[in-house]
Amino acid sequence: MDSLLAWHEEAKAELKAATDRKKALEKQILELAKKERISGEIAFNYAGRYFKANINIDRTRTKLPTKDEVIEQIRKMLPEEEQTVDNARKVYEGLTKQAPMSDSVTTKEVEPPREVFKQKEEEEVKAALQVKEDGSGRAA
Repeated sequence: MDSLLAWHEEAKAELKAATDRKKALEKQILELAKKERISGEIAFNYAGRYFKANINIDRTRTKLPTKDEVIEQIRKMLPEEEQTVDNARKVYEGLTKQAPMSDSVTTKEVEPPREVFKQKEEEEVKAALQVKEDGSGRAA
């Protein structure tokens, strides 16, 4: 049991270190993206695999209240004769808030570009032709 608990603790430490490295890399990427004014989708390859990254910087989102929240605010308005459409609109606008969204980097593996498929196909055809010419049954 002690060894399993020790491994568990070691795994936790490794995960924390990896998470810290990932956050530091994301910070570097976002700083460079802001400096170079790069955002949106970026295709890249690594270790023979293909990925797309989304660079999201300087975004905001608007949080809208629920219908019940709007009704409750209108109900609270006093006096009742002042509950006009204009006043309701002011209350509604007072409830909507713009909140900053954190900058982020996401990546996902994607299919390679068609040119890569064509290039691999051509290489396979060349290799097959060399095997036929060689006659030994193995590539030269």
